[in-house]
Amino acid sequence: MEFLKDIFIDKLGLEILHLEKFISLARTKKLKKKEFLIKEGAVCEFIGFVVSGKLRSYVQNEEQEFNNDFYLQNSLVTAYTSYLTQNPTNCNIEALGDTEIVYITNKQFNVLIEEDVRFLKLAKYISDVFFIKKCKRETSFLKNSATERFAQLCKAYPGIEQEISQYHIASYLGIKPESLSRIKLLTYINK
Repeated sequence: MEFLKDIFIDKLGLEILHLEKFISLARTKKLKKKEFLIKEGAVCEFIGFVVSGKLRSYVQNEEQEFNNDFYLQNSLVTAYTSYLTQNPTNCNIEALGDTEIVYITNKQFNVLIEEDVRFLKLAKYISDVFFIKKCKRETSFLKNSATERFAQLCKAYPGIEQEISQYHIASYLGIKPESLSRIKLLTYINK
């Protein structure tokens, strides 16, 4: 789990003992394709890191699903609003392939912080990641065309076209799959 070491040591300036303490409390969860990490209506009790695989977060109404996030290898995964408020989530997080995550519960994370306030650096990092991601997506929908949103998605998640189906990417972008096909064709022609 080299990526966890990169976060703890390189990004946050924590010590190896912090990483070891975190790992000693962390649990592993393996999901098969189409299995849910969390379903709408449940309270999110975890912060996880994707070791391998891929997941999507989506909300739905009576007629349609709307993808609102993807979690690929080495990324954070949680229903963050539910995690913070301890209220039921309005989203579903589903594995798009065989997936493994390492996670820690809310209760365990709070114990770590109580034992050593330097774990607040990790809490801030997690909060910053989700806040920045949300702001970028929201601004993108307000300012950018579908083509620009697609380019930003590909930049944020290199290789996502090989990882995630066109249907899910189109839903994330707020367009129909046929529109995404046209965007991809025009992007290819203009290269």
